Amino acid sequence: MKFPRPTGHALAMFGLAVVASLAFGVIAREIRVDSVDQLDIRAEMAMHEHLDSKVGDAWALSASFIGSTVFLIPVLIVVGVLAWRNRKRAAIIVLAVNAVAVMLGDVLLKRVFARDRPQLFDKIPIPKDYSFPSGHSMSAVGVWGVIAAVLVLLYPRHKVAIVATAVPLILSIGLSRIYLGVHWPFDVLGGFLAGTPPLLASIYLLHEPQRQVAA
Repeated sequence: MKFPRPTGHALAMFGLAVVASLAFGVIAREIRVDSVDQLDIRAEMAMHEHLDSKVGDAWALSASFIGSTVFLIPVLIVVGVLAWRNRKRAAIIVLAVNAVAVMLGDVLLKRVFARDRPQLFDKIPIPKDYSFPSGHSMSAVGVWGVIAAVLVLLYPRHKVAIVATAVPLILSIGLSRIYLGVHWPFDVLGGFLAGTPPLLASIYLLHEPQRQVAA
């Protein structure tokens, strides 16, 4: 794969990745000294008390399933096949490497921070692994976001529709984990931030060569 030379646009994305990493570091530091526990509890219970309904249950369960590895892997395969048919083989490499990096990164970060899961209510069984960061939220940004970036590369005419679908989907996946009581709000925010650098790196690799050719 040929790596394009840095441009102003690329440097801006690098800056955003650095900001997201620093913000993640701040949150990670605060949860280690229990500074955000009470805020997490209040936000978790407020969302549960105000939004709890059958419609909310259906939304959260659906969004959570869409964010799961069981659903995500077949989607990755389908998008990879589309990229192959459109002769965008570099996109397949980006998809695969990014997905593996995000999923392994989530496992590693959970073990590093070892934060306990919420035990406030039981919409669904509480997973046995650790809570921070939210793997669903990290994958929503870092994997679903890259899937959207690949689709934009393959079907640029539909860029607005793809982005308009991806953004609420990503937010729904993260928020559903709070609603279901399996993650703290700061777990979800941490997951979004942790998924941002791999998303931006993938967008750079996917779209910067076309940007330079167009210039």
